[in-house]
Amino acid sequence: MQTYIKHLNNNGIWSFATNDARKMVDHDLPFALQQLRKAGRIVDPARGFYVIVPEEMSLSNRLPAERFIDDLMRFHQEPYYVGLLTAAFYYGSAHQSPQVFQVITNRPRRPVIVRTTKIQFYTKQNQPPVPISKRNTPTGTMHISTPETTVLDLVKYSREVGGMDHVANVISEMIGQVKILRFADAAQAFSTPVLQRIGYIFELLDYRAGVRKVDSLLSNRSVACTLLESTGPKSRSPKNERWKIIINTSVEIEY
Repeated sequence: MQTYIKHLNNNGIWSFATNDARKMVDHDLPFALQQLRKAGRIVDPARGFYVIVPEEMSLSNRLPAERFIDDLMRFHQEPYYVGLLTAAFYYGSAHQSPQVFQVITNRPRRPVIVRTTKIQFYTKQNQPPVPISKRNTPTGTMHISTPETTVLDLVKYSREVGGMDHVANVISEMIGQVKILRFADAAQAFSTPVLQRIGYIFELLDYRAGVRKVDSLLSNRSVACTLLESTGPKSRSPKNERWKIIINTSVEIEY
């Protein structure tokens, strides 16, 4: 089994499936896998799928998800992209816990915990595709939302990632990465309430180019009154007339 692991690593491969190993290992595979687990040389984030741990990490409790997320989702045969607070972290936001790695895919999936890293999955079903890009990792590449998709997703999933106040401050730290033409392209895949909310956030951030673009995008849509925090309270909340937003949560930008 050690020879098989070395062969994979020599070819730049850092994961394998049980079925693949069975073709190459001619002795007791379950026992060999168990021994490698005990030695800290492999972990199994999914049944039948193993990630090879670099020797320098075998005695630590660390294994960044970026090392294996692309292989894991290919094993599941599901589209995905790294998004939300994790993507924002790559784009310069410090408002992110490094122990939660957030991934968006097309079907519900339970969280995965690998050593000290938790992978949290969020579901988008029957949604138009959004702009994503590839980012280099120590073992290859991974799919990641563009800055423009990231800010829109953060608003869409605000309740799941800490609330609109947290989201607004995350966006404030990465707003310099957002390009307006690309933002307009990404916005086509998002609902009108999401655009109303991000227009309001852009105005709070004094991001004038963004405000003008959201105004333009909304001019071609039917706009109804909506909540700033989609599942929050609405009674006795003030209303922003420009964006037709019920301000049911406070947002304070940290400067």
